[in-house]
Amino acid sequence: MTWPVGTEMASFTGDALVLTSATDFDTSAADHVRHQLPHRHVTHDGDVITVWPRPHRDRP
Repeated sequence: MTWPVGTEMASFTGDALVLTSATDFDTSAADHVRHQLPHRHVTHDGDVITVWPRPHRDRP
């Protein structure tokens, strides 16, 4: 995976991948991540993009 332009740090908080930048990411940065990880939920809030893990399926 390639990080969006401006990414300064990639880290994990629990199972979520968190990308941070010194300035706000634009929407194309979030779209870049969504394109690379189409089965994940990606949120964008200013200088943070979060890639959420796949939900765990409950076992019967």
